[in-house]
Amino acid sequence: MMPKSHPRLADILKPEDNNFGALRLAMALAVLVSHSYWFATAQVTLEPLKLWTGYTLGEHAVQVFFFLSGVVVAQSILTRGDLLDFAVARMLRIFPALIVCVLATALLLGPWVTALPVGQYLTDGGVLAYIVRTLSLSTGSAPLPGVFADLPVANAVNLSLWTLKYEVACYILLALFGIAFLKLERLRPVLVMLLALVVILAFAGSIRPVEPLSGQGSLRYFIVFFFLGTLAYLAREVLIISWLGLPPLFALFVIAIGTPFAELASSLFLGYATLCVAALPLSRVRRFTNSQDYSYGVYILHGPIQQLLITMMPGIGPVALTVFALLVTLPLSALSWNVVERPAMRRRQALIACIEAMARGLRGWRRLSSLPRAARRSASGPDRAGTAPAIVAPSIHSKGRVAHQFAQPIPGGFRR
Repeated sequence: MMPKSHPRLADILKPEDNNFGALRLAMALAVLVSHSYWFATAQVTLEPLKLWTGYTLGEHAVQVFFFLSGVVVAQSILTRGDLLDFAVARMLRIFPALIVCVLATALLLGPWVTALPVGQYLTDGGVLAYIVRTLSLSTGSAPLPGVFADLPVANAVNLSLWTLKYEVACYILLALFGIAFLKLERLRPVLVMLLALVVILAFAGSIRPVEPLSGQGSLRYFIVFFFLGTLAYLAREVLIISWLGLPPLFALFVIAIGTPFAELASSLFLGYATLCVAALPLSRVRRFTNSQDYSYGVYILHGPIQQLLITMMPGIGPVALTVFALLVTLPLSALSWNVVERPAMRRRQALIACIEAMARGLRGWRRLSSLPRAARRSASGPDRAGTAPAIVAPSIHSKGRVAHQFAQPIPGGFRR
């Protein structure tokens, strides 16, 4: 019998048995702290981790976000087995809060701090371009006219959002893998081995620091962390969580720094360390972070808030910026969770039913339009004798679905 001190990953997958929510919040706060140094000084090299590992505290936090997303989102799709349910859940987790954040930044914060006259700002095409480009996830570095132009990190409005498109890309790739995994039962071992090979080889070849990565390179970078989490979930019945496993993984992490396999070694060490922390008996923390998930709000809101604080308090240092940013960001994140995020996720079943009804209506219309004209008249309404239509649309019914823990990501893995 497995000792309680050495649980398997399968033993801690329920929200009440893990600290995933607390970890996501901690990682979002780590990104905020990291960005305080960057926004205040425009120098990432001031962070000790950057000099030692090649990545900042915030970048390592995003790596953990993607690993956690790989675990929890894989659980979501492989447990449900319903692609529409999965897609709607992911969409509702990301976009409602993002839409509110982007519109508030462009239409409330922008007019307040822009160097342009308010009328000129609001009629500038750059405002609409920011909204469209940001909400389409095409970029996280779109500027707003005259906003934050004279700060140490000039024109940066909400750079944290750059990772969201890669999170969504990982969701799409996971959905394709999940469909194959669920439908091709005999080939599951082969699919798992292929996925492991992709993770191992994603960065074999040359040393690539994160900053100059192309879009394709960034996707490969995030694939390492996200799909290692997916592999951990697939191995949940045999993956034992023990602090004794960390020293050799840490040694591998240190040895691999600056080599083509740095990302793989980092994902193994950080991923396993994440599971060890997730298994700690922190019942009160679990209850709070399961009921109040501020991680995504912190992640998408802190950037504009920090830049606003620098505008209002020129010369503010990283430590003071962190403190003031926390005082503003945490209450707004709580508001985002309780007013926008959680209510949106509660509409999941209603939205799924609506989409299914529309799909059935579309199929019925296509079937009706393919009939001869006389048959269409008969099918679309009562005939002269008042008989009922020949074609009756099926009634809407709801499907039973397995409840799951939302991921996220970071960042999202955010409770992404």
